[in-house]
Amino acid sequence: MKSDGKIVNDSLTNEKSDQSVSEEDHNIIKNVLHESVNEYGRLIDKYQVPVYNLLLRMLHDRDTAKELTQQVFVKAYEALPGFRFEFRFFSWLYRIAVNQALNYQKKQRKFVGIDNITNLSDESNDFDTSNDVQLQSIIDNMKDKYKSVIILKYFQQLTYQEVAFALNITEKKVRSRLYDARLQLKVMLEKTDYFHSN
Repeated sequence: MKSDGKIVNDSLTNEKSDQSVSEEDHNIIKNVLHESVNEYGRLIDKYQVPVYNLLLRMLHDRDTAKELTQQVFVKAYEALPGFRFEFRFFSWLYRIAVNQALNYQKKQRKFVGIDNITNLSDESNDFDTSNDVQLQSIIDNMKDKYKSVIILKYFQQLTYQEVAFALNITEKKVRSRLYDARLQLKVMLEKTDYFHSN
């Protein structure tokens, strides 16, 4: 019973922490909108690394990820007057980042890889995802719509609601795509004898 209580307390602590982070971000945004432009640097400092990591996992190219990270923050700044305060800033920012990555991929007309595969699924223990070459190879060749939900849900650890917002789709569609992605992975890994070799 004590452990259950600890889980509940930890969950409440995390919710409060997320809420305080969101409130802090919203206050910074309000300051920026009231012409305290230098305040925007605080948001860049806070989210530059997570955005870069997201883009790197989607594009598998460090230089491109760096370049697009800069573009993301420029676009976010330009769009800031239209920011809706019922959303968390980082999920709104990730939406811009995902769009930038997908637009870049369309221009390149090729699929690109994901770097540092870890913790693929929080709903299935079927996969050992630690730097697994077979798994990386399969995910590298998945459609963008599947790679995007995998990255946002399992690597960036967004909620279903936040993934839906970032990709501009419904939560139901997020769950559906994640289900399809996991099924594809399992089928392909079975074909490569992955489960017998691990």
